[in-house]
Amino acid sequence: MIRVVHVLTRTNIGGPSVMLVDLLEGLDRQRFTQMVVRGAPVASEGDYLESRAVSAEVITMGGLRRSLGIVGEIRSLFALVGTLRSIGPDIVHTHMAKAGVIGRIAAVLTRVPVRVHTYHGHLLHGYFSPVVTRIFTTVERLLRIVTSHAMVVGEATRRDLLQAGVVGEQQSSTILPAAKPLRRHDQRVARTSLGLRGEGVIVGFVGRLTAIKRPDRFLQLAATAPELTFVVVGNGPLHDDIARAAATLPNVTLLDWHDDVALVLSAIDIIVLTSDNEGVPLSLIEAASVGVPVVSLDVGGVREIVEDGVTGIVVRDETRLATAVSRLASDTALRQRMGDQARALINGRCSMTRYLEAHAALYERLVAR
Repeated sequence: MIRVVHVLTRTNIGGPSVMLVDLLEGLDRQRFTQMVVRGAPVASEGDYLESRAVSAEVITMGGLRRSLGIVGEIRSLFALVGTLRSIGPDIVHTHMAKAGVIGRIAAVLTRVPVRVHTYHGHLLHGYFSPVVTRIFTTVERLLRIVTSHAMVVGEATRRDLLQAGVVGEQQSSTILPAAKPLRRHDQRVARTSLGLRGEGVIVGFVGRLTAIKRPDRFLQLAATAPELTFVVVGNGPLHDDIARAAATLPNVTLLDWHDDVALVLSAIDIIVLTSDNEGVPLSLIEAASVGVPVVSLDVGGVREIVEDGVTGIVVRDETRLATAVSRLASDTALRQRMGDQARALINGRCSMTRYLEAHAALYERLVAR
């Protein structure tokens, strides 16, 4: 039996938490026992574990959450060291930037033999000032020395990390999130359940309301197409700003997180990704599973899951978003064709079986070594 402790900054609603739960639910319990150490949930970002009965012990440490402060970081490190000593895991698997730093240092201090880190994206651009970015990059380069293996969500992100010297060619591999088959709801029923208008084309943004996701860019898009309905689904630090801006646009509706993502996506005709930086966006994988075509900026690993002109439209810059949305909004047959093709392609490209087997094989190989 291999003992794995997952360490996360927080289990907010988003890709890292979804991918973690897939591991907790999918890995063979006869071969692996798993635990979770996480930072305290942030109310505005939701807690993905709140409504899910995962088959793993979950330990919450307030200091692991995203807010920084040297005293808090040292306390978090010592608390995690104590926890790992009491558990004695074979593997510490860290997720997200802050937990990746504290978790791997704690694993070294407690002599955990295998240290795995998953890069669900990267902080090389778009998040911090150049000075802070250089500090983070330097820290990650140093942590590479004590990391047994780095799993990277998307080949484009892995290329960036290789170029920056953050991961090594032989000590890293690419993993795509798994696509869960989602049941598409009747569109009229879905819209009624969410309080949306029943007729017309609805364009959606689904994600955290943070600067890197650029929900402001989505609202700018809505302002150029008053004949369409736009809906923002999510929460986060920018919620109040987005709510104030959305209130000035009669064709925009703001909704909070919803437990049934398939219901939300079934109400939408087109999903738009406006981010400055991404790994492999889980929202686009989920949209494909329901058969919703995508309009996206060409960022991160978007092209690894969206085929331009086949399952959606990928544009080089924000000035082309409006034209792409207008093209899909005016062509029902094109939306249907792209949505059908997206659903057919995504399950093979983002296989749950492949996702689980890759983790199981890596864990066993590293422990044996």
